[in-house]
Amino acid sequence: MKNRLLLPLLAIILTASLAACGGSNSSSASPTTSIVSTSNYAVGGVISGLASGSLTLKNNGGDALTVSVSSSTFTFATPLANGAAYAVTVGAQPSGLICTVTNGTGMVASADVTNVAVACATTAYEVGGTVSGLSSGASVVLQDNSSNSTTVSANGSFTFDTPLANGTSYAVSVLTQPSGLYCSVTNGVGTVANSAISNVAVTCTTPFAYVTNQGDNTVSMYSIGSSGVWTLLSTPTVSTGRTPNGITINPAGTYAYVANNGENTISMYSVGANGILMPLSTPTVIAGPNPYQIAINSAGTYAYVINGSTNVLMYSIGSNGILTPLTTPSVAAGNFTQSITLNPAGTYAYVTNYGDSTVSMYAVGNNGILTPLSTPTVATGLGPPAITVNPAGTYAYVANYAANTISMYAIGSNGVLTPLSTPNVTANGNPFAITFTPAGAYAYVANSGSGTISMFAVGSNGILTPLSTPTIAAGSGAIAVKVNASGTYAYVLNGNISNVSMYSIGSNGILTPLSTPTVATGPSPWDFTILH
Repeated sequence: MKNRLLLPLLAIILTASLAACGGSNSSSASPTTSIVSTSNYAVGGVISGLASGSLTLKNNGGDALTVSVSSSTFTFATPLANGAAYAVTVGAQPSGLICTVTNGTGMVASADVTNVAVACATTAYEVGGTVSGLSSGASVVLQDNSSNSTTVSANGSFTFDTPLANGTSYAVSVLTQPSGLYCSVTNGVGTVANSAISNVAVTCTTPFAYVTNQGDNTVSMYSIGSSGVWTLLSTPTVSTGRTPNGITINPAGTYAYVANNGENTISMYSVGANGILMPLSTPTVIAGPNPYQIAINSAGTYAYVINGSTNVLMYSIGSNGILTPLTTPSVAAGNFTQSITLNPAGTYAYVTNYGDSTVSMYAVGNNGILTPLSTPTVATGLGPPAITVNPAGTYAYVANYAANTISMYAIGSNGVLTPLSTPNVTANGNPFAITFTPAGAYAYVANSGSGTISMFAVGSNGILTPLSTPTIAAGSGAIAVKVNASGTYAYVLNGNISNVSMYSIGSNGILTPLSTPTVATGPSPWDFTILH
């Protein structure tokens, strides 16, 4: 009995000994193979705070996984073998959130990995910058994204109270201007990108106005008060060339230019901090015959002069403000050019040709040179003295002096003007100029023949519609109209009676004469501009 039990035990011992000694028969290899694991294990975990957008996770630099909003768990598509390393990272953050990973690295240990934790939270950054130019006792009210206002009462840094999440857009603007000053914003629009915004610059200056006077060859110079009224500067005028017509100021507000129709030159000035114009060291540059009006591109690098005949003169503007003719000094236009304007982007230019009732259309090259579009002209009404582009750069409008109408056009992506479905609207007696409020909601037309201002609402389709009060009296020979940068005041130059009519602009767009309704100019004024 004992021997029968002992024999099987000896056989088991012998088999184990052979395996330990490297025995090669098949029966001894089978147990060794069976203890090696071939299983793969999932890698994942939990996620919290993913309230918006989508999140991309990666494992070991690859195996990207997009996690959708409101998810609470995640698992990568590719499992890993036992003993393999894993490293979970964020491949792309969701908009407005910052997601962080904990327990993201380790080794697979014969089980699914489920303890990786991803937490998403809103990261907020301050938006602010600096204010300069405020006078003692003055304050400016700023706003971000049309809300979140803050009042700044001294020069220096400012910060809005409400920070913004990463990826959020910001748009800083002036809600309330300080008394007697105009504040402009630069670097005011952008997107928060993982850091605070501190480079918004608010610059406050006294606004000024300038009028060319053909009767005595001068420019009258004014400051504009907080009530909108103009006041002559301590140095009230500066000399020009003979018969000054158009006047313009570069976008930076540092240089001014006057077209001297009677002597074929352009007068060039620097603009002092006190608003006074001072002739440059090179005070004039030669223009073509009878220069009439000047336009400057939005970058302030090129100037364009129409000369009342059949071409456009082209200049570069040096860092010292001096004009230099381009290598191609002129481009052909139509008969008796009367006005020139550029779209806000500075990519297209438009010239009215009074003699043949057309608008010439050009592309503006990187070198400043104008090139006629493939469709070089578009018809207008009879006798167009002026063209204006709306602030958004989507529509153009032409005042037709001899037809008593305003022609209305859409601006195509190629710059070509196309008449609107309602191609024109009636004005009120020899319209000579047109302008818009800064937001583009209202338009005003100076009617030279009737001494009135036509007032229009601007539809979303670009069509002008007369306001409930369609006109308001100006003065005899109303030939120019401008609106201040805040959209609070409008001004009309009355050429026959040598003054400027001054108005406040109501919330409904209707003009109301100021308590001081006019201010005198020099004799026979022709054009004016406002410096903000």
